[in-house]
Amino acid sequence: MKKLQQKSIELRDNNLGRLFQRAGRAYSVRALSLLHERGFSDVKLSHSALFANLDLEGTQITVIAERAGMTKQAMGQLANDLEAKGYINKIKDPNDKRAYIIRFTKLGEKALHAAYDIKVIIEKEFEDLLGSKNVANLQKGLRKLIESYTN
Repeated sequence: MKKLQQKSIELRDNNLGRLFQRAGRAYSVRALSLLHERGFSDVKLSHSALFANLDLEGTQITVIAERAGMTKQAMGQLANDLEAKGYINKIKDPNDKRAYIIRFTKLGEKALHAAYDIKVIIEKEFEDLLGSKNVANLQKGLRKLIESYTN
């Protein structure tokens, strides 16, 4: 029984899905830490669901929610929080009076530019850990998996 339990734990902890999940979270936590160091200490990990799915020209809140795999209500709460903090503005969609368009404010754009710089730093850290060839192969493999499962 003990051997079966150990095998179950190993399978659970080392399956690709769980490793992807844990690696993604580690990446996000590292990025958030660096963002806080740059003065954006009021940004939370949950805010990344909105930031990552908001187009530069603005996006309907329902589209952002769909991209993030969240309910419209949950995304609305994130939007309200980020609007109160000054990172985004919500305006009525001129084409659909029931919908809102979310846009970055100047502060939001500054946070976005900091996030771009942070991505470069983290990729360099990955290259230092894994080697640049392995990181390139990882990126290629991940793109292939994404294309395979989303088409």
